Amino acid sequence: MSTTVNGATQQTPFGREARPYDGKRVINYWKDGHVAFVEMDDPPANTYTHEMMRQLDEVILDARFDSDVEVIVLTGKGEKFFSAGANIAMLNKVSPEFKYMFCLHANETLARLEQTPKLVIAALNGHCVGGGLEIAMAADIRIARKDAGKIGLPEVALGVLPGTGGT
Repeated sequence: MSTTVNGATQQTPFGREARPYDGKRVINYWKDGHVAFVEMDDPPANTYTHEMMRQLDEVILDARFDSDVEVIVLTGKGEKFFSAGANIAMLNKVSPEFKYMFCLHANETLARLEQTPKLVIAALNGHCVGGGLEIAMAADIRIARKDAGKIGLPEVALGVLPGTGGT
């Protein structure tokens, strides 16, 4: 079986669907003293894909196991969006089974973030909606600029439950 993602065909063993991945880093991670910085970097709205969740999961574990890290600061790149949530274009291209596994993995990643014994601060630098708010809710503390933008779960108005643990 093969899957086309972002114009590239990916072969998949055992008939499993390929994970959407275009080879770019969408999570930036660096440390300054005892603070680890995690920055979502997928313009224009820092929407998350399966690959972003995989990378977020990876850096959460890195910070967790790093005895020098005492605080994790999570933010979005740019000034307009912290995160607008799940990448709808990606979700429209994958099978229902993949969507289920994607939501399951996102739930596990956010649970890991929430349960990390380090202090986690979400620095809301812009709009924080849908799954973006669910990411922020996994932090211990949320801090927003006065003019950061909208914060909310707009999917609720459509009768849809937040898909990654925001209930």
